[in-house]
Amino acid sequence: MNTKTTSALLCALLLSACGAEHPDGAALAQEKGCVACHGLNGKAIAGSYPNLNGQWERYLRLQLIAYRSGKRDNAVMNGMAATLTDAEINALAEHYGS
Repeated sequence: MNTKTTSALLCALLLSACGAEHPDGAALAQEKGCVACHGLNGKAIAGSYPNLNGQWERYLRLQLIAYRSGKRDNAVMNGMAATLTDAEINALAEHYGS
């Protein structure tokens, strides 16, 4: 095995060991139940739910973090965001954000 191959293999192993896998935002939105209110593409299913399409990715990420911490209060969203990891929040914000 040459040095280039060994280095590439070592980098791949390190990334997988560090949990560098990036969750799929669309799949995560379905798994976590986001689609029940916000739809798959961010178009809300009813007027009482906010549309997420067209929102900035950074805004969505900050709001999910605020819901998770309890800084922003909403009975439904606090529960939905409580178990989200940083990687999941990033993937959902990337998926729904523009």
